[in-house]
Amino acid sequence: MRGITLGVLALALAACADEPTTDSTQALSPALKHGRDVWFNETFGGEKFFSVIVQGPPFNLPIALDLALTSPRATRFTQWGLINDPDCTPGDATTGGFDRCEDPESAGVIGVRKKVVQTVAGPRVMIGVSCASCHAGLDPANPPADPNAPSWDNIHATVGNQYINIARIFSAHLSPNDPRYQVFNSWAAGTVDTTAIESDHINNPGIITQFFNVPDRPFFDLHDEGTPIHVHRGGQGGEDDAGCEKAALRVYFNIGMCAAECMVGHLANGPGGSQTEIDDAQCSAACPDYVRAKSEVGGMCAFMATTKPPKLADAPGGEAAIDSAVLDRGKQVFNLACAGCHSNGGPGGHDVLSNDLVAPWPVVGTNRCRSMTTNWKEGQIWGQFSSDEYKQRPGGGPGFYRNVPLLGIWATAPFFHNNRLGGYNGDPSVAGRLAAYDDAMDQLLNPTHREAFGMKIMRTNAPVFIPNGSGGFIMLPAGTPVNAFASKGFCDNPLLGDYFENMGHNFGAGLSASDKYALKEWLKTK
Repeated sequence: MRGITLGVLALALAACADEPTTDSTQALSPALKHGRDVWFNETFGGEKFFSVIVQGPPFNLPIALDLALTSPRATRFTQWGLINDPDCTPGDATTGGFDRCEDPESAGVIGVRKKVVQTVAGPRVMIGVSCASCHAGLDPANPPADPNAPSWDNIHATVGNQYINIARIFSAHLSPNDPRYQVFNSWAAGTVDTTAIESDHINNPGIITQFFNVPDRPFFDLHDEGTPIHVHRGGQGGEDDAGCEKAALRVYFNIGMCAAECMVGHLANGPGGSQTEIDDAQCSAACPDYVRAKSEVGGMCAFMATTKPPKLADAPGGEAAIDSAVLDRGKQVFNLACAGCHSNGGPGGHDVLSNDLVAPWPVVGTNRCRSMTTNWKEGQIWGQFSSDEYKQRPGGGPGFYRNVPLLGIWATAPFFHNNRLGGYNGDPSVAGRLAAYDDAMDQLLNPTHREAFGMKIMRTNAPVFIPNGSGGFIMLPAGTPVNAFASKGFCDNPLLGDYFENMGHNFGAGLSASDKYALKEWLKTK
């Protein structure tokens, strides 16, 4: 249940000391290979959740993995943002529409797994997801000529999939008049609301996190288990500030692990139908998959500690895209204007461009809703998987944002925790990523260039019918702000910016045009 401790990290570093790793295709020790396989392939039984439980009461949510996985490989990335497994070929009627793959458990997409599960009605094919289904992406420094047809050399294990359209996967079987359809479609590509199913009644989609240079990130003392241990922190608002291993277990619950045995019963067991905490001891006794996960996540975290950010200088045409004449000035501007939050001091010269601390929402000023997530609070469903420090904050945890690392920033635009700063072009080529980066940096450093001066509001595109609790419905017209009903009573105050997706973080707006340009060019090199 502990995080990446110094011992686990030392194991990872020793295992790959002579073999630097930037993606999953390079040589790894046997232990790290196993950790990589857990990252890419392991669901710990989550397929039962996605294929059975979420389809019926109380969720009644027919997630469209069936449509996505049986869609043509030649357009699957374009349509769904999913990354095709290079070891598969198009299927046919004899495969049920699924791709034909060397790995019989591959569903044709990186990180999406096809399991045959024995049920009372006989064997059934079920679909689950691993961590890599979202967190692996096309390698920005080595993109494929066709994003629908990558090779393994074109895949980076931890860059995050900026292009995955989880909104469409969640909504494709729903009517546009269903409020859930409109909520899901308010999510930008490359984001997901991890509290959408285990709902906290706040619409708070967040970016799919990248993981780079983990050993260089600051360590913190964690006191949850008595004797302090050293761990890395995680989570866009500090929700997972309990070390990698405990955070990974929380993620596996989030993607369906032990749902029947450990999770679903906690969604409405408290007073007035409120949540209660998943209990570690009860789940250990009830679900072998959880016991197995606890024994496996340490190796997976060790693998995560080996990955490096994509370097623009290594990409085709990358060096030519950097104005080297202004890099010295750009570094100076960063140290003056940005390093107070986005630097860890660089011990040993390894600066991940973040101090990994959190700041109250008003300091950052971006959309408030993502910071208000409540599932990690004491007594809530993931309360046993957040740190005591998180729960001891004012308000019990929510309301903060992390100073995110800026490594690989040239490849991961649009910006902000919700991917709403800058235009989305859907192009994973080097040129496409740089175009998105340039646009996002322009809007970051020039707030008046943002749409409606930072007031982008996600609105419904059809009339929506909200149950009124008496058997009838309230009709909301097309054009209604989604957060007017998606976060009612929790995060629906337009005066606090709850409707505005691309406001805030105005730091650097007062720099000269030449300094803004130099900063933008220097950050390309990170």
